[in-house]
Amino acid sequence: MEPLSVVLVWNETDQTSVEKYIQYTTKMLSRDIKRPFSRTINLPIFYYSNSEGNEVPMLPKLKSEKILIYVFIGINSASSDKWGDYVESLYDIENAKIVPIALDKYAYKVSDKVQNYNFIREYELTVCKEQQLFISMAHEIYRYGFNEKKEIISTTSALKIFLSHAKEGKNGLNIAKQLKELIDDSAMSRFFDSNDIAPGYRFDDEIINNIKESSVIIINSDIYSSRYWCQREIQAAKEFERPIIEIDLIDKAMDRKFPFAGNVPVVRVDIIDDKVEEGDLYRILENIMIETIRFNYVDKKLELLKLEIPGRVKKMCRPPEMIDMPKLIKKGEDIELKYDKIIYPDPPIYSEEIEFLKKLGIEIYTPIEYGKDKLFGKKVGISISDPEINELKSSGQNKVHLSKLSQYVANYVLGRGATLIYGGDLRKNGYTEQLLQEAQVLKDRLKTRDIYLKNYLAWPIYLADTLEVKKWKAQYRGLLEMKEIPIDETVSDLVQTDKQFLAPDTVDNWYVWSKSLSKMRYEMIKNCDARICAGGRKVGYKGKMPGVLEEILIASELGCPLYLLGGFGGVVRDVCELLQDNKCSDSLTEQWQSSCNKGYRELLQRYKEQGEEVDYLELQNKLRCINFNNGLTQEENEILFNTVYVDEAIQLILKGLQSI
Repeated sequence: MEPLSVVLVWNETDQTSVEKYIQYTTKMLSRDIKRPFSRTINLPIFYYSNSEGNEVPMLPKLKSEKILIYVFIGINSASSDKWGDYVESLYDIENAKIVPIALDKYAYKVSDKVQNYNFIREYELTVCKEQQLFISMAHEIYRYGFNEKKEIISTTSALKIFLSHAKEGKNGLNIAKQLKELIDDSAMSRFFDSNDIAPGYRFDDEIINNIKESSVIIINSDIYSSRYWCQREIQAAKEFERPIIEIDLIDKAMDRKFPFAGNVPVVRVDIIDDKVEEGDLYRILENIMIETIRFNYVDKKLELLKLEIPGRVKKMCRPPEMIDMPKLIKKGEDIELKYDKIIYPDPPIYSEEIEFLKKLGIEIYTPIEYGKDKLFGKKVGISISDPEINELKSSGQNKVHLSKLSQYVANYVLGRGATLIYGGDLRKNGYTEQLLQEAQVLKDRLKTRDIYLKNYLAWPIYLADTLEVKKWKAQYRGLLEMKEIPIDETVSDLVQTDKQFLAPDTVDNWYVWSKSLSKMRYEMIKNCDARICAGGRKVGYKGKMPGVLEEILIASELGCPLYLLGGFGGVVRDVCELLQDNKCSDSLTEQWQSSCNKGYRELLQRYKEQGEEVDYLELQNKLRCINFNNGLTQEENEILFNTVYVDEAIQLILKGLQSI
């Protein structure tokens, strides 16, 4: 089960006021989709806001160990009885902690019940507002979600920070003083407990104990690495596996950096007139919060993986390094290993960096690398397209969730040696390009030639290549195999030539397109060993029915194992509801499709005239009779139907793929 879900709730009327905070919080807590192998935190975040026609949002229905709900409240919500009732109902959600954020002084009037709880006061912030609010929010994530001591949440359960700096040299000393003053002279004294070493203080048990329970900020100045006590502080922090960040304050140069000071995030700041700008100070505090949360989050995730791996397994929240050797080898005349395997968080580092450990016979993995080649030779298809945005909003999602899903599928399926098969157009910034970017980086990281994708294109889509598309097709040559499926022979007499692009702007042209798309889908799925389906638009398609729906039916007909991820909305969700609850959504009826897709009724008539009637009642019955044959139990498939968590979905998919 996912350790923690983060939920952001706001009134649509306050969109202008809160949008910058929503975007900033998302950026700080999420993996950057454009930097697929960045070493960042990646918490599951869900968004709930009332849409047109609804006065309040849906209540979150999430299944994780803990749920942390931030609700932005201002006069627009405080003046609404329905919003007052809605906010009170949030407090009834199991395993949830509610953190109200006051946008103005009227927020406290939203309900009598909520008045008893402490608010984050956004309206009192004057400078660096996004940073200050994020630090307040991140502090609650640490306290509620990843409080190492498992203390009762209170004003005393603050994150401890250890400031490691040289006691000579004004730059390091100045920034240490500024950080302490910022913490001590503001509301952040509730969030941080900063420890420092007075000049000449003995490095004894008290200092070691401080480091044992602190997150460490290395203030790296020109003289830092040359100081004995600074080195000892780093060694202690690494020995006790503490979260660490480095502040880069190098003014001119250092002749040698202490080697054990590496392998941690670095924040660059400048000192002007002996001071660091206030925004940079907040940036430092943001980064130590993020690294602390990341450290504890991946520790929980790695513990789940560790339980699956046989042998003596050591988990590490940073990539392994030389200073870790005493943890891995027993003392004695002969080299005797304490552990057979090491697991550390994604992304994988280059193999040369840890070659010294591999020579000792230690196997080293990230979650992506574990199980490498277990899917070697398998051809796994993926069907993902965006549903309507309002449908995603009803489950607290947006398009980023599907992008994240496609990236994770690419990483884990390709990383285990399978070929990924995808049928789609070649739009820039589309899913095909995202999959290619993932595959390129993965191929480079894993030092393998056995990673590639196969993309199927139907006639006449492949005739519409732009120069830009041709450029990136050339760029990914060797990684991507293009399969261009020609026009369906049964409709070739309806076009003047198959050498020119045909626009689907008439019923006859749409019919030609739909027949060619069906042919491409049959060819593609015949060459798949399994198919993963998520999302799926219900309107605006160019086939004889929604594309992902047709691919599900074809896969079932051909006996291809299916993995249906209904938690990500779209037509796949409707299929899962039909299978699980025997509830037939409107999108699976001819009447709804004909009323919501202009010209579709005429297209169906065209099929009927050709003796190929598209019968939606028959379609529904075929869906009810799907034999998944995917290596998962009925219970596991039903979890897959409903989960909104990418990690949980990937875990089940891999379990199934490895058993078929």
